[in-house]
Amino acid sequence: MTIIEQHPMILSLKRYVLRLSIVFILLLGIPLQLEFYRQLAALSWPYLLSDLFNLVIFLPHFFGDISRFGDWFLLLAVAAPIAGLWTYKDHVDPEREARRYYFLRVFARFRLAAILSVAGLTKLFAIFAPALSLSHLNTPYGYFEDWKQLYLSLSAAPAYVVFLGVVELLASFLLVFRRTSFLGVLLIIPFYGNVFLADLAYGGSHYPVSAFVVLLTLPIFFYDARRLADLVIHLDLTFPQRWRFDWAKVRLGHFRWVFKLLFVLIFFVVAGFKSYEVSRTSSLYYPEQPGLPGIAGKYIVDEFVVNGDTIPFSPDDKRRWRDVVFEQWNTLSVRVNDQIKTAAPARFLENHNRDYEYTQVGGRLYYHYTTAPGQVVLLKNPNPAYPKDSLRLQLLRPDSTHIRLHGTNAAGDTLAIALQKVNKKYLLHEVGKRGRNRLGFKL
Repeated sequence: MTIIEQHPMILSLKRYVLRLSIVFILLLGIPLQLEFYRQLAALSWPYLLSDLFNLVIFLPHFFGDISRFGDWFLLLAVAAPIAGLWTYKDHVDPEREARRYYFLRVFARFRLAAILSVAGLTKLFAIFAPALSLSHLNTPYGYFEDWKQLYLSLSAAPAYVVFLGVVELLASFLLVFRRTSFLGVLLIIPFYGNVFLADLAYGGSHYPVSAFVVLLTLPIFFYDARRLADLVIHLDLTFPQRWRFDWAKVRLGHFRWVFKLLFVLIFFVVAGFKSYEVSRTSSLYYPEQPGLPGIAGKYIVDEFVVNGDTIPFSPDDKRRWRDVVFEQWNTLSVRVNDQIKTAAPARFLENHNRDYEYTQVGGRLYYHYTTAPGQVVLLKNPNPAYPKDSLRLQLLRPDSTHIRLHGTNAAGDTLAIALQKVNKKYLLHEVGKRGRNRLGFKL
């Protein structure tokens, strides 16, 4: 320790920073709001993965539905005087300081590992960024809002997403063990630093979560930062820190492995099994109800009649449909020339509403449909901005490539629409079936 570091002012500052870090990180990291415990009590097996994810990323929020930096500044304003009073009242004890720093690192390690394990599993099993729907593939890129563009870009590069998941899971595993935790944070600091910048650049609403991950790495990183500098920069012979907490002095300290085993079972085994199950059976994002058999695809509008008047194709007409897309599930989307009121997404990976397909997307109106006797389909727009948008149409399929729709909309207008299926191939699907090299594309 240098003479400067031994100065009483510097030592007092270090003691204050340690206490400020403890109080601030605990205020951020320990759930103090009833909303967390309501979510915990509402855990359900079908939505276990998304529920668990939203629990591990839960941060206090006092000014809205999700955490913002304003909440952080409020907690920092609370933590600063508490840390100051604690520093003033507490006498100097190096051994006690070391213990406090140790338990701060333990809390940061397992809080980090919980976040990274669930986030990594959602990427490893291709759940985090779902495959693009046919409607997305038939929507011009400019109609997607910034955050949706980022998600769709990740969807188009599944191997890259899997790689990100492997990195997160590796870091999470390293953090579970004290001796390898520093290697874990060396992986995570640049990783989530980039995630934080991407959240800000693309307008993501959960940038405090990525910032919180980076914050949690700091107590672990700074504990060994000097030794890393001595090894890498000064090329000195460097030994690891030999100080360790004596758990024998703590009641039930010998059973701490039970808590570690329970942690591994919940966040690696159970969450891993559920991730695998979700990836094999269903999507957390798109509707579960299947669509009409053999109808999925893109259709151009050959004829569009409203109240007996035929409306010819026009790039400016706001009433006429331009094309229609039927999904594999019970969704029909219509491209129109009118401006669409885009819906905000639900919470991050919170898809009980399964609203991913139409949130932050313009250019198309989305309808969920159900069937009724007499070849009738009932269409309802799930976008909250269109609460009255519904149609009742009779659907006739004279052959495999043509559809005729007759019925009324919510305003009482009669509609007669003729659709013709387009034999369209999608490069993304062709690459998946035949491989990039066989199509003539090279990395």
